[in-house]
Amino acid sequence: MATAADNASKPIAQTSARTDQEAVTSQPEKAATSAKSTKKQLRAGASQKTDNYLSKLMRHLSAYRDYPRRARRLGLQGTPVVMFEFDRAGQLLSYRLLEGSPHRILDDAALNMLKQASPFPPVPDDMTSETFRFQLPVAFQLR
Repeated sequence: MATAADNASKPIAQTSARTDQEAVTSQPEKAATSAKSTKKQLRAGASQKTDNYLSKLMRHLSAYRDYPRRARRLGLQGTPVVMFEFDRAGQLLSYRLLEGSPHRILDDAALNMLKQASPFPPVPDDMTSETFRFQLPVAFQLR
């Protein structure tokens, strides 16, 4: 898998991320409208604390990336988009492929990254919500 630093990934979701790595940018989505919602939309740039957590999450995920050797050998490239939800303790609650790449092996590698990376870093107490949702394009590109 390609890391955010290796590829032009654009995290978008109810929880978006932006790190100091040049290839990561954010695209905000609509905020949750229900005051009673247990899911919270976090946006990069909303606060320094939020940005710090999202940077930590991106570093954590990138440590579990793996660009499959077979895909490299065959010259396969693509950018699957995964969506996942996690709780305050960082436990992965659900995940799915939101948009596939042209190659199933790359899609599977993106999903495997999420499974292997769980649990994620715990969410700081000052970030209110019970669960967080995140969409992440995982770019696999050969150099």
